[in-house]
Amino acid sequence: MARKKHRISLDMTPLIDCVFLLLVFFLVTSVFKQDKSVLKLLLPETTSEVKQEVSEGLFIELSEMEMAVNGEVVNLETLRAKGAAIQNKKAPVALKIDKKTPYERVAQVLDVLQMEKIYNIQFVNELKKE
Repeated sequence: MARKKHRISLDMTPLIDCVFLLLVFFLVTSVFKQDKSVLKLLLPETTSEVKQEVSEGLFIELSEMEMAVNGEVVNLETLRAKGAAIQNKKAPVALKIDKKTPYERVAQVLDVLQMEKIYNIQFVNELKKE
């Protein structure tokens, strides 16, 4: 009595359908990174762009009349307190400055950062679209 051997095969079509459905689901439901700016700033333009994330340092926005640190509107004294509270003084500080901001305000912010021994300052600008 000879037995016939049946070969088992997998149909990959349903598996591929499930993978594509999952891919579409995750793409539709994902949340993309949003700009965390508080102040409405008109930034200077440049032709080169280098991006570096500021995770543990400060993110400072400076306009003609207001200043925001990490999404909170503050004054120079609060900036000094937040700078003193930073443990890692080598952490990057992103400085976003409006085009119309007088140099005196920029110098005041840089003085506060220098007094707190924070020297890793990055100036944020807009990439010029050609």
